[in-house]
Amino acid sequence: MSAIAQRAPAGRRFGARLLDRADRRSAQVLLLPTLVVVAIVDGLPLVYSLVVSLQNRSLDNPHTAFVGLRNYASLFQDDQTWQSIGLSLTFTAGSVALSFVVGLGGALLLNPPLRGRGIIRALFIIPWAVPAFVAALTWSWIYNDQFGILDALLKDFGVAHPPVWLDANHAMISLVIVMFWKSFPFQLIMLLAGLQAIPLDLYEAARVDGAGFLRQFWHITMPLLRPVAMISTLLAVINAFQYFPIPWVLTQGGPANATNVIPISSYNFAFQAGDVSLGATVAVIMFLVILVGALGYLWLYVKKVGRL
Repeated sequence: MSAIAQRAPAGRRFGARLLDRADRRSAQVLLLPTLVVVAIVDGLPLVYSLVVSLQNRSLDNPHTAFVGLRNYASLFQDDQTWQSIGLSLTFTAGSVALSFVVGLGGALLLNPPLRGRGIIRALFIIPWAVPAFVAALTWSWIYNDQFGILDALLKDFGVAHPPVWLDANHAMISLVIVMFWKSFPFQLIMLLAGLQAIPLDLYEAARVDGAGFLRQFWHITMPLLRPVAMISTLLAVINAFQYFPIPWVLTQGGPANATNVIPISSYNFAFQAGDVSLGATVAVIMFLVILVGALGYLWLYVKKVGRL
């Protein structure tokens, strides 16, 4: 009897290990179709772009030859490449910072129980749900310096000569505003989900101890919201850095290359100038910048989240 009692726990542990192994294999089998689709949709174009970037392929030249890293050397010696990277960083930093601040403010306002909260959330999601080209066309009408609604409103408020919103001096700011309007609902939804996951008992205990709103925000809300905030910011940065529709529809990289961000630069090389290899090279450089930045950010994320 005692021997059976001694063997029983070991048998249960063995059964638990078998169940854990079966669960892991089931998870791997369920993830396999998704991984295959991602490899086909994302992996193959990436490999193809990398191969093309090592050639001298162009639209008017059917013959190609391997040129190694010559395209990369040519681009990195061109000041326009560095300008495009800088413009993309400016566009990304400005739009993501604005969308995060406004999204966090909206999430804090919508987190408490409110009458009609569901309707308000649905209204906030509209900019995110609008197709990018439709949003860009709408904002191009808003920014129009002859019959745009923005200029009309400014003139009604006494501004005799409103600025030309899409000229060389204001075009980047205008693009940042449009991208912010398009992307802040994503931040709002992500941060609102993170806020609703924070236990209310923590706030009640803080209020009992005499902590006000600001102390609760800095010592409870932000530390516990940090994992969600960091991931949502990373996704927003990746999206903005490679975003093409809004800059293209509004400015096409102009005027005077003032908004020639990396995606537009790649498009211009490949389809305007006909140099497919240089276009692919710019795309690979964009991918490498995103990859290095994302890996560094994820390292920081693991470091920060590990301290919670």
